[in-house]
Amino acid sequence: MKVQWLHRMQHMLLRQLNNVMPAQLTLRQRIAATMVALITVAGLLLAVWMILASRRLEENVTYDLLSEELTHYQQRLHQDPGSEPLRSAQLRIYRTRDIRELPREIQRYAPGTYGPIRIGDRYLRVLVRDTEFGRLYITYDVTTQLREQRIASGILAVGVFTTIILTAWLAYAVSGLLVDPVTRLANRLSDIDPRQRHLRIGNDFANNELAAIAGSIDSFLERLDGFVEREQSFTSTASHELRTPLAVIQGAIELLSAHTHELPQTHKAIARIQRAVREMADFTDALLLLSREDRNTDTPDNECNVNTLLLRIVDDQQSMSPDRIITTNIVETPLLVKSPDSMCAMVISNLLRNALQHCDVRGVQVILDQQKLVVRNAGRLDDTQSSNLFQRGFTTRSGGHGMGLYLARRICERYGWQIALQTVQNDPASNSIVEASVGFG
Repeated sequence: MKVQWLHRMQHMLLRQLNNVMPAQLTLRQRIAATMVALITVAGLLLAVWMILASRRLEENVTYDLLSEELTHYQQRLHQDPGSEPLRSAQLRIYRTRDIRELPREIQRYAPGTYGPIRIGDRYLRVLVRDTEFGRLYITYDVTTQLREQRIASGILAVGVFTTIILTAWLAYAVSGLLVDPVTRLANRLSDIDPRQRHLRIGNDFANNELAAIAGSIDSFLERLDGFVEREQSFTSTASHELRTPLAVIQGAIELLSAHTHELPQTHKAIARIQRAVREMADFTDALLLLSREDRNTDTPDNECNVNTLLLRIVDDQQSMSPDRIITTNIVETPLLVKSPDSMCAMVISNLLRNALQHCDVRGVQVILDQQKLVVRNAGRLDDTQSSNLFQRGFTTRSGGHGMGLYLARRICERYGWQIALQTVQNDPASNSIVEASVGFG
């Protein structure tokens, strides 16, 4: 039962220590603080117990001494009723007849009483007993003992404090050894390159208490490798498989256009199909590039002329939305960006299409300077929309899939572009507008 009680007390103390510790402490600091706290509490309890036990023992010894002296004096009185009581520097016996010599602080004690008393700067122990020879008082001067006890208590306090300091230093050193495997595991995980596949760390911790954790991490990495490989395989296969029918459609359109040049009514339909095929080809290329983890796999010589690409996309979107107004303000100096045309096209097309879907009769304004593209339309974004617009699957339009802005964000992250969507005021009319921007710098 005592062992179980001690275990419960230990667990309770550890929980309390964990609750009062600041959350920002490291694991090493928590271990060291816990060790110091436990040893401090144990040392203080031991010191208090030693002081109390010492005082209790001193009182019992003193009581036995006084009781034995009174008994011895009684025996002397039986032999010689006129025997004088003991009077020494520390020990004194008083009889009832000596009441005038007895200090007043002692006279108030009743028979059978034993306890401490202070007279001036002296500390005494007093024992009172009624006998057939009258009431006897015996006092014992413990001033010297008390001073020695205080000195001993001071030495004990210094010893406890020194022990705590040394324990703190030792605990911090030992805690470093205890958390070293955890630190090595954390550093090993930090050094993992997300693009590296088939990496395992279990062998580095085979003979370590963290072997189970390292094994679990290896299992997770194995599942993650399988997931990434399946996703890349599917995206790559799908992208390549889509290119064949797109090439067939493109060839058929070119052939159809050559044979129907005398039929103007078919030109609009053919142009619409050509734009759809071009967008589908850009989308396929973008998916294929995004499926690769390493940006360096992109062709380094690819350079996109954003000015030319923007004019083409505006023309395509205007043809698909003839009832919407698109005004442009494009800088004459070409803006060249290191990326495939398909990637820029995906970002610009999605931003412009999103603006057209949410604009009013005033239409959409497109501004391109030497570093930044801005697309504006009338409207307002609430807090929920602002925080979720670039999340996959989030859409504000009925029937939407929530993929356009998500893909735009993924592409911008890949090439280090800054994309933002926010509500701004359009002075002086003070009508709110939504501004989408992409910084290519």
